[in-house]
Amino acid sequence: MKILFEGIVNTCFTILFMAPAPFCVDDARNSILEDGFYHLVDLEQPEQNVEMEPEGFALASEYGLDFCKLKVLDDMRVRSILQSFFDWSGLGLYLRYGRDPGHNFSFRRGGAKAGLRVLIVHMWSKGSRATYYCGSHLHSLPTIKAANGLFEIPSAGLRIAACQGKDIEFPNGGLVILDARLAFEIKQGSATTFAFTTKSELATWAKMTLPKSHGLAQKVAEMESTGIGVNFAFEE
Repeated sequence: MKILFEGIVNTCFTILFMAPAPFCVDDARNSILEDGFYHLVDLEQPEQNVEMEPEGFALASEYGLDFCKLKVLDDMRVRSILQSFFDWSGLGLYLRYGRDPGHNFSFRRGGAKAGLRVLIVHMWSKGSRATYYCGSHLHSLPTIKAANGLFEIPSAGLRIAACQGKDIEFPNGGLVILDARLAFEIKQGSATTFAFTTKSELATWAKMTLPKSHGLAQKVAEMESTGIGVNFAFEE
């Protein structure tokens, strides 16, 4: 009986403290293709000591560019996902969106005909909550241009298309990679947002302007050294 009991305890201990499943780029790619997004549950922190401030920090600053490089561009999981979709990718958008409950947005529209041309990375602040609508990237949904520059999608359109929302909580922050056509809702917190696309697509996007300074120029060069392009321009 003692041996059996010890065996049960050891088994339970192993299950409770089992390491999370290793990251698999094929699983991530399939999830993005089918559901429209992939949630990196076990967000690994880089060794470099760069932490998100409690309140929004300036993105167009040396700290902001360091944050982008260390938290996203240097993350091999993010890089491997980008490489699985694009031969070359560049950062074309870097900004932050705050909570806006009751409103559903997407970065692109057009459904399946529009194709996958842009991937978005959401870096969520602690305590955030969001809903991602599975499969909505494959439907050409009705939209209106929103004040935040995104496309707002009426909830009725998502219901008609039978797109089920998946609620995700980020008590300690987290990271999600999504097809830019996917509908999402920010219920709580904020998402520092990065958009990656192909070279031909990026050439049509407006430049992200930065104040002219030696420090910022050095940070941009460090970002470019990762092999991922950036779409910055310096003010004259």
